[in-house]
Amino acid sequence: MIHIVVAITMLAAFAPAVTPEQDFVAIVRAWTVLSQPASWEQIESLPGVRWAALPPAALPNCAPDGGCFARQGAVNIGGRNIAVIATGARTMVFNVYFRNAGAPFGEAVILDALKAASLSATLARCPVRGSRGSTNWYRLAGTGTSPSYLSVQAATAGRNNEGFVLTAGADLPKLQPNQLALYSEQCDAGATQRPVSTGKPHEALAQAVVAMLLPSAGAAAYDWKSLLALPVGIVWNDGGPKRIDLSYRNDRNPYSMSGAVTLADRSFSVLASGTQSNANVIYLDESQLHPRGEHMLGVVYQKGVAVQLRRCGPVYTESTNNWYALTSARTRPAMIRQSLRYDGNQVQDTYELRLDGSLPARDPRDRDPGVNGCR
Repeated sequence: MIHIVVAITMLAAFAPAVTPEQDFVAIVRAWTVLSQPASWEQIESLPGVRWAALPPAALPNCAPDGGCFARQGAVNIGGRNIAVIATGARTMVFNVYFRNAGAPFGEAVILDALKAASLSATLARCPVRGSRGSTNWYRLAGTGTSPSYLSVQAATAGRNNEGFVLTAGADLPKLQPNQLALYSEQCDAGATQRPVSTGKPHEALAQAVVAMLLPSAGAAAYDWKSLLALPVGIVWNDGGPKRIDLSYRNDRNPYSMSGAVTLADRSFSVLASGTQSNANVIYLDESQLHPRGEHMLGVVYQKGVAVQLRRCGPVYTESTNNWYALTSARTRPAMIRQSLRYDGNQVQDTYELRLDGSLPARDPRDRDPGVNGCR
């Protein structure tokens, strides 16, 4: 028995030591094999992470990543005390953040450890050369893994503030508006590294709205072929307009077709309605929340289109529904409804652009400009 104990001790002495970066990558590996999105209970399997008790805390304002719930955690790796925060919805986790205030692991070291753990890390988003960007996003893949990303923010000179984020899903995490010009998704050697966008999303949206207005010298309506040819980036579903009941939108137009558009990294579903021959109304519905403070209609005005408030919707605590007239010498009059749903410090946009300049039937609760706070 003594000989067996001695042999085991000697083997342990010669076994390669587990490095701090391997410990961290073990957490990454454990994340990638969870079902995505993971539950709040499932993240308790991430090795070494100590989590606050369930349930997750409801945030007073949703986080910039869209998560409205969070759970605090911590892990010690190689003597580094690393703060951990998971964010997501009430039952699902979408992101796990790590902030290392100790000695940096180093990005290259982490990438080597990922490779050793049979995880491929493909650079999917990187800083534009010469910009202030400091984060790289890697698409993770491996046998038995779920689609996910690891972002790495290198420590800045003179400060140990290295950061990592694990994100669930096959889509790159959305950037904040002030980050779009700093990062590129063209990261191969020799790539031009064109920024994700040189403009802000609300600016791109305003440009699209102006481009969809009917020219004053043209026809009084778009036929469907002309609508589809507008250079606004909408990807329309195949098959042309179909007869569909849109009464749920208070829309009596019998024909419609749907599509989608991404404007400066912000996604919208699109629906156009009209007659069998012409399109009369275009709806743009944002798919996610974004930071408050944008003024899309102000940019429309800057592009030479007058914007005049014509009607306010019912008074709500979390949303507004206002109608504005859009007029200019070069376009036919149009009406646009701007619906803003507020969620703390974030907002979600919906627009209804009526190309014929008409207003829908009035709701008894609607307000005229200057009446009961309509301004």
